[in-house]
Amino acid sequence: MTDVLALDIATTTGWCRGRVDSDAPQCGSVCFAKSPESSHPAICGNALGWFIDLLSPPLPDILAIERMLPPAALKNRSNEHHELLGHLQGIVLGVANVRGIYQIKRYSPNSIRAHFLNGIPYGRGEVKEVTIRKCRSLGWLEAADDDAADACALWDYQCALIDPLVGIKRQPLFRGVALEVANAGR
Repeated sequence: MTDVLALDIATTTGWCRGRVDSDAPQCGSVCFAKSPESSHPAICGNALGWFIDLLSPPLPDILAIERMLPPAALKNRSNEHHELLGHLQGIVLGVANVRGIYQIKRYSPNSIRAHFLNGIPYGRGEVKEVTIRKCRSLGWLEAADDDAADACALWDYQCALIDPLVGIKRQPLFRGVALEVANAGR
């Protein structure tokens, strides 16, 4: 089955990796700014080293990333911050290309959230917490890590696009049915 790596790229990048049919992908996050005073070149250098290590064999079949938002959508953030996010995405795309990962999919955050949160329009402050709770209910997160949770939501979205039955199986209504069927066979 297809191996998917999903990245929520930022100065703290969330990652999630697993086969499409996996019930428990691996996930986590990494912070590239080693201190609040970290320069953009230092952040980019840390990101480059980490992505080179991450994108080593065995390689994923598909790399899924969030599409960058336009600068106007990043309220209370500077153009400098948006520029840094562009640099980080460029690093990921460059390393993926050098490593031979050519299936790179980009999705809007709104599409990912609509899928993962069942189309429920949560408020801006609620979205992260609800995403974390859903990931924890699926057994994907041990700690409250919103960056890893966002990557998990993206991974789940990509998996559901590849195999819609996998996406349906992870919905709350069907998870209960699947557990009942599994337990009935015992």
